[in-house]
Amino acid sequence: MKTDRVLKEQLKQFQKIKKMTPERLRTFEGFKNVSDQEAEQTILVMEQLCKTIFNHIK
Repeated sequence: MKTDRVLKEQLKQFQKIKKMTPERLRTFEGFKNVSDQEAEQTILVMEQLCKTIFNHIK
């Protein structure tokens, strides 16, 4: 089982990652033709899902 110190270090690493942008999202298969609004909504949903998974794992 991971210690709190390891989890905190991993969180710091995740926080250094640049936020997904609509332009970057469009570089992935299946997202090439999404509008800015659709991309922003998709990014928001992905962020919420990642937070939920992270909280569940810790």
